[in-house]
Amino acid sequence: MNVYAQNVAAFADAGLPVFPVNTRDKKPAVRGWQNATPRRARQWAANSRLAESDGIGVVMGKPSGITEVDVDLAGGAWITVAREWFGDTQTIIRTASGKAKLWYRHNGERRRSRIVPGLAIDLLGDGFTIAPPSWRDDLGASYSFVAGGLDDLRRLPTIRAGALDAGFTRAAEAVQRGERNDSLWRYCMTQARHCDDAEALIDVALTWASVFPEPLDAAEVERCARSAWRYESEGRNYLGLRKPQINTGDRIMDDLIHNHGDAYCLYQYLWRWHSNRPTFAIAPKAMSDVGSPAWHRTRIARARDVLLEHGHIEEVSPPIRGHRAGRYRFSACRESGHNHNTSPPP
Repeated sequence: MNVYAQNVAAFADAGLPVFPVNTRDKKPAVRGWQNATPRRARQWAANSRLAESDGIGVVMGKPSGITEVDVDLAGGAWITVAREWFGDTQTIIRTASGKAKLWYRHNGERRRSRIVPGLAIDLLGDGFTIAPPSWRDDLGASYSFVAGGLDDLRRLPTIRAGALDAGFTRAAEAVQRGERNDSLWRYCMTQARHCDDAEALIDVALTWASVFPEPLDAAEVERCARSAWRYESEGRNYLGLRKPQINTGDRIMDDLIHNHGDAYCLYQYLWRWHSNRPTFAIAPKAMSDVGSPAWHRTRIARARDVLLEHGHIEEVSPPIRGHRAGRYRFSACRESGHNHNTSPPP
């Protein structure tokens, strides 16, 4: 549907730092999205592959001047609850799954999860969000503004004073010496599925642990957060879940197995032998000659090209015919198996 290319000009004209997003996985389609600017947004739209993206990502916080209240609950009643809690706003978004996002003017807020006791409501004072009219092909629905729009951004209100204080410190204040590490680690495990990377989880952990009666050292807080993120990224974070998560390897298989079986086989072959190396060579003729794998060199080259096109490997240095093989590395996405599709704890 080329949603990104068709709408990037409106967002750039509004001064928003946007970038293309894979809406199904809720993953940025570009590296360096944190440094998005209106100018870079237009440059990404000039790339034919990125222009076809059906998602528009907006950098939250200081770059955009927007803080988002993410209501992970479907139904108009929850929008009313959120507006009463955080204050009224004229800009409200309905997601493709029928949930809601409320936009406020950024006032120094950071990322915080489950800020209303007992409700699946998160605060995005950094990171990114997916904006209308992004399209979810798997759901057959788009994100939409149900109130307000880009023209209203200059008039956004800030979050109501005191709205972020109630209930947030209650659980942390009860954690005593001897149970701090275990409580913090379990908290990080439950919050990891709501964070986009390890740094975001560390920020959440530092905020929560800061109100312990006897605070932990920052290095120890970071250690707990990184430990929890390792479980999350490997798809082993089952804390509070009824079913296991989908990890990155599963997503790569889903992407390739049906229409690109050779590429999937080559990826697994390369991962087996080179996963511990920063870069590796792919030399189709030499590999074919020694039967590693036992395919014709053209078949190996085609599978390599599919992996490059789908972003599962990246070219470090191009091949030079008759002189050297190309060198490659696994994409950063393999390092993070964060699963946005898993439901929060029941």
